[in-house]
Amino acid sequence: MNPPIPIRGHCAEAFAPVRDAFAASLADGFALGACVAVVRDGAAVVDLWAGHRDAARRLPWEADTLVCMMSVSKAIAATCVLRLADQGRLDLEWPVARVWPAFAGGGKGAITIAQVLGQEAGIPFADAAPEGSLWQPGVLAAALESQVPEWPPGSTPCYHSFTAGPLYGEIVRRVDGRSLGRFLAEEITGPHGIDFHIGLTEEVDRRRAEYVVTPGTASWDGITRRVPAPLNRAWRPLPADEDVNSRDWRFGEFPSANGHGNARAAARLYAMLADPAGPILSRRMVERAIAARWDGVEAMTQRHFRYGLGFMLDSPPFPLRGARNFGHPGVGGPVAFGDPDRGLGFGFAVNRMVPVADIGPARALIDATYSCLPQ
Repeated sequence: MNPPIPIRGHCAEAFAPVRDAFAASLADGFALGACVAVVRDGAAVVDLWAGHRDAARRLPWEADTLVCMMSVSKAIAATCVLRLADQGRLDLEWPVARVWPAFAGGGKGAITIAQVLGQEAGIPFADAAPEGSLWQPGVLAAALESQVPEWPPGSTPCYHSFTAGPLYGEIVRRVDGRSLGRFLAEEITGPHGIDFHIGLTEEVDRRRAEYVVTPGTASWDGITRRVPAPLNRAWRPLPADEDVNSRDWRFGEFPSANGHGNARAAARLYAMLADPAGPILSRRMVERAIAARWDGVEAMTQRHFRYGLGFMLDSPPFPLRGARNFGHPGVGGPVAFGDPDRGLGFGFAVNRMVPVADIGPARALIDATYSCLPQ
């Protein structure tokens, strides 16, 4: 039996079951480092971390440790687009080509910004981008401009696993002039003290946990071409040797997956999004974003999801204990979501990829959280 991993941080007594569930998730010794946080009505009721931030288990996970949160990044990136709409700087029903004229190539002139956010644009691939070209400036944008939709836009739900982030990023850049990572830092995370970043600085990078990929994780094996899957085609521009620790991955901007934060940052952000006072997005915009655009089996991974505008909603692989709860998981275990009816934000992050096809250990932590709330 593995010795218990010391847990640090704080947990309100009323939420002790979350601490117990966190300890249980660490008991098999698989985890290197992990953190979990819950914010309710603006108060941090759970903020716990444990383990190490390196594979050699020499560096302890600290209160301010950051880790790659994979596709949790997508919904946070989408929040930037929604904020521009909230500010009246774009309309979600505009064609993307209104702000990005060359996007109309390949018969995409009528695709709306809402369809992009809702994973209904029909362009999960960027076929003209050469293999390994992710970090080459302008290559993805040009490939998306020439891409022909895989099916009529709006007709087929498909998780745009790779292309969502580059699409959001280009929309933000075309409307605002700043990169999405800079917009996020200056408009959302910086003003509200949220320690989440898309594109690190040298100073922030010193707090980053090493990320350990686990072969046998279904989506990652598809992404890295270990098994035949549509993900192979979608993620072809990813360099074959990318291990989620390269300098490009840390310092570049790839809003689909390279956001770095921790559970505290994610929980705080989602608690603010769930707040009716709307410090990040107005209540009207949040309500629009969490209305389901589709509910069914999507074409990329053949899983049954519900999706709003930029956010995944409660669904079989992403059980959030509430039909209106909204957020996003990441491959290998990270999860972040908000509950607009309970004023709650939740975050969980790990630095060793958990080989699961759903939310893995976060499920027990979410269940424990809800066991502590008034029924």
